[in-house]
Amino acid sequence: MEESTLSFARRAALLGAAGAATLAALPGTAAANGVPPQRGPMPPRFHRIKVGDVEVTTLLDGGMQGTNAGIQNFFPDSTPAEIAPLRERAFAIEPGLHQPVGAYLLNTGRNLALIDCGGHASFIPTTGQTLDALRASGYAPEQVDTVLLTHIHPEHALGLSYDGTTRNFPNAEVVVTQIDHQFWTDPAMESRVPQGQRFIEAARRAIRPYPGRIRTVEMRQGLEVIPGVFLEPAPGHTPGHVSFRVTSQNQSILIWGDIAHQMVIQLARPRWRVGVDVDPAMGVESRVRTLTMLAEERILMGGVHVPWPGFGRIIRDGEGFLYVPRPAQFA
Repeated sequence: MEESTLSFARRAALLGAAGAATLAALPGTAAANGVPPQRGPMPPRFHRIKVGDVEVTTLLDGGMQGTNAGIQNFFPDSTPAEIAPLRERAFAIEPGLHQPVGAYLLNTGRNLALIDCGGHASFIPTTGQTLDALRASGYAPEQVDTVLLTHIHPEHALGLSYDGTTRNFPNAEVVVTQIDHQFWTDPAMESRVPQGQRFIEAARRAIRPYPGRIRTVEMRQGLEVIPGVFLEPAPGHTPGHVSFRVTSQNQSILIWGDIAHQMVIQLARPRWRVGVDVDPAMGVESRVRTLTMLAEERILMGGVHVPWPGFGRIIRDGEGFLYVPRPAQFA
């Protein structure tokens, strides 16, 4: 046998042995003793970038899952015929609406601040991992000096306290707009909450352990809430709902709370009202204004329900917009 033929035969034999070993390890096939078990759930997840001198770390808290029946309630202006091609466009093969839940950690060199802080499994079973992700990222809850709330919905604020007694961030000041704080704490406002008493009780549980540590601020464009972090009003989802613009060394990132929950559907149809908004018409105004600004300024953005790893840009697409994710980068 010629040398080249012999070499080919040897390679084929080796590849065949390797392929057999791989096949034996696949689920549903016979595996040799000693093959390790599947690893199970993902570990705490985080991703980190720099915006000027500011270190911005996304922390994945978990996710939310709706049902097909809930789509019409969430988008009351839609029809099944209009929703179907948008879901197809997003390769949405699962039923219902799905979105991640995240938080954003800022190390500015002067502050270690969280923008929103996730939820808890007692309210949404698939949330509540922010503290684990924070520790995995190299920081401790005790080091956080400020929690900036876009609004006091449970998947944004219950990370403050799971039991209504313990401060998960024992050394932090909580910053929220005065309007949003009043909306969730004033009994006269309870009838205006679309989601009802369960959301009200969760909001009050989240902030209850922080007496004397809550700083309410005016909902004013450009208000500097901590050095280098500026408030951007976005009312409608709740009366005091806001975004935060982080600026350093002529670079910026806008981090929103609930400008959009669904990055394909809502960006394609930004003028559709949202059924869970306190003021749906105002919510549309805030969404269109924010998306237009991001498309025109071409700055980086992030959001609590933005697909992982949580950073991207907004561009125009006909009468709507498109989300262009920023790929994970490691240098």
